[in-house]
Formats: sequence, structure tokens, C-alpha cells
Amino acid sequence: MMYREVAPHPKLRKHIKCFWMLDHDYGDSIHDHEHLWADAHTDLVFTSGQRYSRKVRGRAVALPASFVVGPFQNELQLFCEGRVTLVAARFWPWGFRLFSKVPMRNVKNAVRSTRSALGQAADALERAVAAAQEPDAKLAQLEQAFLRLLASVPTPKLLSRPIAIEAIKAHGVTRISDLQQNHRIQARRLERIFLEEIGVTPKVFCRIVRFNHAKSMIERNADVDLRQLAYECGYADQSHFTRNFRELFGRTPADFKSLMKEAAKLFRDQKRDVVFLQDDAAQPG
Repeated sequence: MMYREVAPHPKLRKHIKCFWMLDHDYGDSIHDHEHLWADAHTDLVFTSGQRYSRKVRGRAVALPASFVVGPFQNELQLFCEGRVTLVAARFWPWGFRLFSKVPMRNVKNAVRSTRSALGQAADALERAVAAAQEPDAKLAQLEQAFLRLLASVPTPKLLSRPIAIEAIKAHGVTRISDLQQNHRIQARRLERIFLEEIGVTPKVFCRIVRFNHAKSMIERNADVDLRQLAYECGYADQSHFTRNFRELFGRTPADFKSLMKEAAKLFRDQKRDVVFLQDDAAQPG
């Protein structure tokens, strides 16, 4: 497996968190699918080789060669039976709205074709990626294509951005009333802005950010004390924290700890690196 992230050009950093690449053979039984967790970011993915598929009502549905994974409020599994090489752009929660041709509510909890999400701009992006052979070159071409696209689209001020940044820097442990007061905005207007520009309400957004921070803390240290982690996430008791964590990720924090311990041992025994495609380490500027 090869996975790498690349920082975007400075002109793109308000919109794109990173570019990333993955090369993996899913015929390897150790890592035979991708398990994506609830996330507020949007990813634009271009694949070559085998195609991904997802299960819908028990049936495998093949995904197109390029697709958009919108912000998800639950887990998502992508399956593949062979080797795939992909390059992708991960947008900040507010970043995809600038380029999308459909409302963010139609991107939320969805996997869409690039064309259906970006319209004619998808053709230029797909041609740029196809023009190169190696993943590094494909990423460079994708970045240049986005720079050209950025120069051609209106760039309205995204009102959700400073509010979302404040919530991200607080790891989602913030009250909506404080966000309203700090940014002098009424509750109804704040909710309307988040739904339009990010696709979820401020409450759901903070919840996703908060529990992704908790999940990343468990990923980094599977021996973390869950009572202390619950307190750091703004909970007075562990049971409430556990219930909300399970609602978002489909399993309890204790179950997730066990999963991380098993994964670490498995990959260590196989002398491999553990790779997670979602990482909240980067902070918006």
C-alpha cells in the first residue's frame, strides 16, 4: 500500500485541505475494503485500475471512475476486488460549495459522479488527471486544473468558513449559542448558512468534528482513558459520550479501541504501516 498527502497551492488552501493519493491491491485479505467514518469534508476521487463499489440494499453498485464523496453523518464502506490507483482532493467542509453545481444538501450523505456534482468542469478535471501516468504527476495536473477553475468561477465570501474554523479549532466542543454570539448571527440564519454551504446544521457539524477528534485520539493511543476522553469532549459522564459515539460511528468507543488494537497488532505482525484515509491533524488557516 502507498498513501500520501500533499499540501495544496496557497491559492487553493482556503478551499482544499489536501490532495492525496493511494495505490493498493485489495486482493490482500488484510485490507480488502475502505471503511470511511462520519466526516464533514468532501472528497473528489479519480481512480484507475479496478473500480470501487458500495452496497446499496444488499447489492453491490459499481462507482464511476471519478466520484464525489460528500459529508457523511454515518459510516461508509467502499469495496474493491483488485488493484486501484487513485488521486483525490479533500475539501474543507465549506470548500466544495464554491465549485459544486448542486446544493450541498444533495451532496450530503451521497456518493455522486463527478459530472453530476461539478457539471462541465468535471471534463477538464478528468482530462487533466488522464494526461499524466504517475500519481505524483496526476496530482500536479489536478492542482493546476483547480487553479484554472478557481480563476474562472465567482468567489463569494463563504460566511460559514470563520464559524466552522472556530468550531474545528475547539475540536467541536463549543456551544452553538457561543458561535452565534461570537459572530453576531441569529440562530436561524446560522443554520441556513451551514445547510447551504456545508450541507449540515451547525449542531451536526460540531458533533461530527467532536467525535472525529475523539476517534483520532483513540487511533493514536488505543490505551486512552475513555472517561478522560469523554470529559475532554465536553461530557460529564461516559455513558452519554458512548451513546453519541455509537450513533455516529456504529460502535462504542470501547469497541473502537479493541478494533484499533487488533489492527495495530495485525499490521505490526505483517510489518506494514496502518493507514487511515481520514485525518483531522491539519488545521485550517
